[in-house]
Formats: sequence, C-alpha cells, structure tokens
Amino acid sequence: MGYLKEASRRNFVVGCMCAVGARRACGAQPSTRNLRSLKEPDAEQPASASGLSAPQGKRNAEIAFCGIYCAACELHLNGKKDGKKCKGCTHPSMESKCGVFLCAKERKVANCGLCESFETCERLSKHHEKPLYRQAARRTCAKVKEAGLAAAAAELKTRWTCASCAKLFPWNTTGACPHCGKPVTALSEKDA
Repeated sequence: MGYLKEASRRNFVVGCMCAVGARRACGAQPSTRNLRSLKEPDAEQPASASGLSAPQGKRNAEIAFCGIYCAACELHLNGKKDGKKCKGCTHPSMESKCGVFLCAKERKVANCGLCESFETCERLSKHHEKPLYRQAARRTCAKVKEAGLAAAAAELKTRWTCASCAKLFPWNTTGACPHCGKPVTALSEKDA
C-alpha cells in the first residue's frame, strides 16, 4: 500500500515537472478558459444569437453602469453600518433589481455611455433626473461616450481626491475631507 502512495506522489511530481518544462521550452501559457472579461468591440466580431452586439468596453469597477463614480461612494469607501462595503454594480458578483443595471447587463455594455441608445434612453434619463449625484452620473456617461472609461475614471479620480492628503473622499462630503479635515470642493451643479 505504501508503494502505491509513493508511486502516485512520484507520478504527480514528474507530471508537474514535465508541465513546467514544457511551459519553459514552448512558451506555453496557462489556460484562460475560465476567465470572464468584456473586451473592446471588434469591427469583425459578429453579433450574438440574440441580435445584440458583442460586449462593449472593458469593465471598470470604479464607475457604475449609470455613471455613478463608485470609488468615491460612501458605501464603497466606508461601508454600511454593519461594515459591509459595496463592491459596485459592475462587480461580477453584484445582483440588483435596478432597471439600468438589468438593461446594461442584457445589452452587455460596461457603461451606458457606450450603449447605442444612450442619447435616447428614457429609462436612463429618468434615472439621471434627481438627485444631484445622478445628474453628475449623466455627465460621466457622456464623458465615457466621448473619451472612454479609462479617461472618465482618471478625471473622476482627480476630482474626488483630496489635494492635501491625496486620499479619495466621498462625493457626499459637505466641504471638509474626512481624512485630514482640509477643505474640499463638495458635489455641486458644476459636476452635473
């Protein structure tokens, strides 16, 4: 019995060594079959069976489908009273009954600004009416449409980073950085 365990262990080690050797010799890469990602749309990529185009844009967990900057959201930064932090609606594990969330998932867009119906979408227009942070989200979607997710995220990160301590502060801050107490510019009509 001991011989069989030793033989199995030896076979396992030899198999691992062969795999490492093959990778080094042939430049083989690990399998990516289980990775999920949304890639930039290809002009040559065919439409899916449902008639919708292939996934558009690469996800950015900092920006919600509707354009809210999750990275500077109180629930994302500090969490709820129970300590659980929101991961943002673009996180793969997130589920929601939000109509914008469901529509973006169905259309396979990383942000509503990348959707072909962005300008005419009544659901999104209604979503962006009020409060002020949602009006600012509309502007973010327009920036995504114009310059892409990375550029919009970089602009928002700069906007919501304290100049004194270089830490992100929540967009619902009233005028003082919660980290260092120095003055910061609160969310205003200028952001919308």
